[in-house]
Amino acid sequence: MTTQNSLLLGLVGLVISSLALTKPTLASFSRSDFPKDFYFGSATSAYQVEGAANKSGRGPSIWDTFAHDEPGPVLFN
Repeated sequence: MTTQNSLLLGLVGLVISSLALTKPTLASFSRSDFPKDFYFGSATSAYQVEGAANKSGRGPSIWDTFAHDEPGPVLFN
């Protein structure tokens, strides 16, 4: 291993070990910090996660067909 590679490896090790020793600090939140009608949530879609149709053995999903037949934004009322 060259001196330059050894130095880089040592620097990476130093950064990783210093990150492991420091605790990230986050502000403390509670439910009372938000309005009463505020809802927490998260979502994802198969279209974002599964990847392209017809790749790696995956066929088109219902969403692939819908997105192809109805291009443009999906509007919900």
